[in-house]
Amino acid sequence: MKHLKMLVFTLFVTTAVFAQAQGKIAYINSQDLLQVLPEAKDANAKLTAYAKEFEIQFQSYYAEYQALAAELTNNTTLSEVAREAKLQDAATLEQRLAQYEQESNTKIEAKKAELFQPIITSTTELIKTVAKENGYTYVIDNSLAVLIMAPEGDDILPLVKKKLNIQ
Repeated sequence: MKHLKMLVFTLFVTTAVFAQAQGKIAYINSQDLLQVLPEAKDANAKLTAYAKEFEIQFQSYYAEYQALAAELTNNTTLSEVAREAKLQDAATLEQRLAQYEQESNTKIEAKKAELFQPIITSTTELIKTVAKENGYTYVIDNSLAVLIMAPEGDDILPLVKKKLNIQ
């Protein structure tokens, strides 16, 4: 009797797990969704403007570097001491350019995260809501191009757009 109860219990658990595994599967391209969201377009415009500020300053530093390099190349009357000083200035400017580029890239990535994280969080919650409303157990983001093979599912991007009132 004890074995029979254990067998029934095991059969019940296996059936429940198998039923769970047979859930509805959907997919969505989150990049396509972000391209049509007004909030993402605004965030992208802000990020572009922010990056442009760094680009302008970088161009200023680079023009200074180019002028110094041109002077070193074209001015043959420089004394050895003056030439050595200018070469040292050029090396310092080169380091400053590299450091500025690295720091600006770090700041731009941080700004991107700051602008897009709330959008990503809210769209993820919306996707979950739409999936639950439509009986989907799994939703795969096919924009990441990581999934090699999966059972065929439904694209829920139109349903999410409908929920957002986006064409």
